[in-house]
Amino acid sequence: MPVHSSRPLLAIDASATASVAVVQDGEVLARYASTETNTHAEVLTPAVRRVLADSKVEPGDLRAVVAGVGPGPFTGLRAGLVTARSLAFAWGLQVHGVMSLDAIALPAAEEAFRAGIEEFVVATDARRREVYWAHYASVGGQFQRLHGPFVTAPAEVTPLPAYGAGAGLYPDALAAVAGFSTAVPDAGSLGLVGELALRRGRGILPVQPLYLRESDAKVPGPRKKAGTGER
Repeated sequence: MPVHSSRPLLAIDASATASVAVVQDGEVLARYASTETNTHAEVLTPAVRRVLADSKVEPGDLRAVVAGVGPGPFTGLRAGLVTARSLAFAWGLQVHGVMSLDAIALPAAEEAFRAGIEEFVVATDARRREVYWAHYASVGGQFQRLHGPFVTAPAEVTPLPAYGAGAGLYPDALAAVAGFSTAVPDAGSLGLVGELALRRGRGILPVQPLYLRESDAKVPGPRKKAGTGER
């Protein structure tokens, strides 16, 4: 069995699908990802119990909770961040934010380095015929975010090799990289990014959602009562 030098992290991301993982010393000990995009609140807490059991990690063993802060739609991000904050509070742990697109950039930078690609973009589906994206450099196989995140039409993305499901959805506008055209942020990679950021002492974000669209952050108001004569 491997000997670990640091305590494990619990990672949660719900910017696209709901995913949960336990990571430690650069290794994903257990992960769970749902294929659904509209059941985040229902699956996250059971998924946390599952990955803790699979990794044989108790809440008291954890160092912290890492949460993907987006960009992503309001409902998913809210469910993920509320779950992360609630668990961290209950267990007396710190909770740290990580930009969700960085979870794709981590393996993308390794592949880009092998392919001789110096700069690339990560793009995911933002719906409304738009994508969330950010511009990265691959430096020795490690990612460095240069610009972003943004939400724009696919045609407005910087013309570079593109990793992520957004590129797969819009192949006429984005140069999708084979093997990454369905990639979405994954809690396993997110946790590894968080672990690296904590070790370096930089790259951790406030646990605040990156909606990027103002309308995504609006909570629907109460319905007006019929027959009240309100205008």
